[in-house]
Amino acid sequence: MPSITTPLQLTAAAALLQNQGLEPFPPGLATAIQTFNATTLISNLAAAVSFYKSQTFATATTLNSLLSMGNTVCPTLGNSIPVSPLGTYTYLNTEYLVNYLGTVDGSTLDPSGFSNLIEQTCAAYLGNGDLGRFSQGFMAVQSYIASTNNYINSSVNSNQYLGPTFVNMDDLVTGSITSVSTDLESFGVDLDKQGELWNTAKLDLYGTPAGLLQQISARAGIQRQTVPALQNVMLAMGMTTTDIENLITDNRIGVFNPTGITNNEFDRAQRLAYNAFTMISGDALVQILDILDVTTPNITGLEQLLDPVKTFPLSYPSLRAPGAVGPVPIFDANGSVNSSIAPIVNSYLPAATGCDELSKIIPPADAVANKAIQVALQQINNIPNVSLPDLAQAVLGAVNNPWQVTNAYLPNDLVSTGAPVPVYYRATQEVPAGTDINNTAYWTPTTLGGLSTMSGLPLIQAQTTPVDTSVTDYFANSVATGTGPDGTITTYDVLGLALDADDFAARLTDAADTIDGLGTGLDDLSQIYVDMLSAANNAAMITLIANANAEIASIGSVHPAQVATMNTDWVYMANLMNLSSRYTTEASIDYFNLQSGDKNSVYGFVQNLPRYGLLTANGDAAEFLINLADTAILGGQAVVGAMREGRNQARLESNGIYNANQVPSDAEVEPIPVVLPVN
Repeated sequence: MPSITTPLQLTAAAALLQNQGLEPFPPGLATAIQTFNATTLISNLAAAVSFYKSQTFATATTLNSLLSMGNTVCPTLGNSIPVSPLGTYTYLNTEYLVNYLGTVDGSTLDPSGFSNLIEQTCAAYLGNGDLGRFSQGFMAVQSYIASTNNYINSSVNSNQYLGPTFVNMDDLVTGSITSVSTDLESFGVDLDKQGELWNTAKLDLYGTPAGLLQQISARAGIQRQTVPALQNVMLAMGMTTTDIENLITDNRIGVFNPTGITNNEFDRAQRLAYNAFTMISGDALVQILDILDVTTPNITGLEQLLDPVKTFPLSYPSLRAPGAVGPVPIFDANGSVNSSIAPIVNSYLPAATGCDELSKIIPPADAVANKAIQVALQQINNIPNVSLPDLAQAVLGAVNNPWQVTNAYLPNDLVSTGAPVPVYYRATQEVPAGTDINNTAYWTPTTLGGLSTMSGLPLIQAQTTPVDTSVTDYFANSVATGTGPDGTITTYDVLGLALDADDFAARLTDAADTIDGLGTGLDDLSQIYVDMLSAANNAAMITLIANANAEIASIGSVHPAQVATMNTDWVYMANLMNLSSRYTTEASIDYFNLQSGDKNSVYGFVQNLPRYGLLTANGDAAEFLINLADTAILGGQAVVGAMREGRNQARLESNGIYNANQVPSDAEVEPIPVVLPVN
């Protein structure tokens, strides 16, 4: 088996499997939490919460009330999560205010106050010292970020990228084929019957005598001349062998063919060729149609292959050319060529007289129609690399397998019958020769799955932009909530607390200092918390909770400046914690219930290090892991080194350089000798 590890990855894995190589809990944050919790007020509150949870009369409702004290006025004084009017923190409350007195949920979360939730969440993000847990969470977070950001970026780019070329949703989902025809079934049948009539790699010669001659010679395997019957007629019409060769070899003067003939000389030869085409019918015509695999009905002269009404007998009324404000019909309702389309078509051609020039060679109506079809086909994505049969297959899903009653067929064989629009049948079992197509024991009508439009979906068809504003507004306002470009989500948005990237330590320290600064102003509230330790029943605790809320409200009116300071700090932390909790919830990651001792996640994390190394945007995985790696030890340096190695590998591969840096993962192998032995 090929190797999947490099020396740096092996080194990183060895450290991580021993729970080494990443930094521990941020020491500054740990100190700040300890300092806040050690204030007299908060330590008394913590004792009250611990006391109540241990009582047999405790209820989940009262516990949640205890944990929510002051949340509308000054949540810092109740160590609670803010609520309206200070803010809305649905994800934090859902995560925190649950029934911890009922069935054990299996998590390590202990509801003892918002400061403790910060501590426990940070520890959970770091795996609580178990880097298998860290690896589980980190890989899941990266998957969530990648998926979500794909949608955010696509929403931002949708109308900007696709908007300038957007006409309607049908064109968008069919590679612009519906811009050519509004009747896909008939269009597909016509294309299927045209066989190899035109070379889509040379659409500038579509509908021209030179383009047709080149296809005949190419399909017949003849160089510098055409099939004898046509060659002889062309010579008899006054053309020279050089004229014929010039058309077949496309010997027009140009940048890459400076010695070619002029366009006027080329068009003179085409005019003579067209005159010769009018003389080809009967067996000579049948031979050429066979060479081109053309089965279009009612073609009686070779020149008719340059007449779109003849070559698109079913779909020509539906054919359209591009216009400034949308597709323009090529034909009028009466079947004649749209009299106003020539200047529109000319605007899409290299020469503004393209229709006029071809009109000197073939009938003017045919010239305009062919040039219109040329520019229409050029709108189809990748058309130069798609043959006409492939285009027909894409449009119709057609198979060129007419049913013959005298033939035997195998199960699942597809056949067609009927004209001008074929009906398709699939063999349900092995079909003996002579079995009628209407015998339902052997044949069943089927469709071949050609292109689908948005027919029957009026709201989609009515869109004037690729994505409706209601959709882009939703992603912009409800999904794009991160700090990255256009609201994309970064690793720091989800896991920044693991590094205290948003400086919660300063906020907690500020809150602790403010509490200390209030001094005796908090004595009454602190005493209420002490009294809770003597609550004899649930009713007594409910009364004390009400008293505490009233006292916090009083403090708010007496010390508005200090309360405002604490609220600013608390709301700042709650906003970030709630957003982080939202992301982990949407990613279906329960950080308080990750599996311990998971070595497979460590292996997967190490395997992903080269890929994480490529995620170098601000706040992305590479920056986060560089700051989290414990570079004081070998394993931590290997984590950073493996990401650098990943970037190097991508750069080397993009320039065709092979890097033999992977250790074989097969059973023990012999080392490669420094000097090969001479036998």
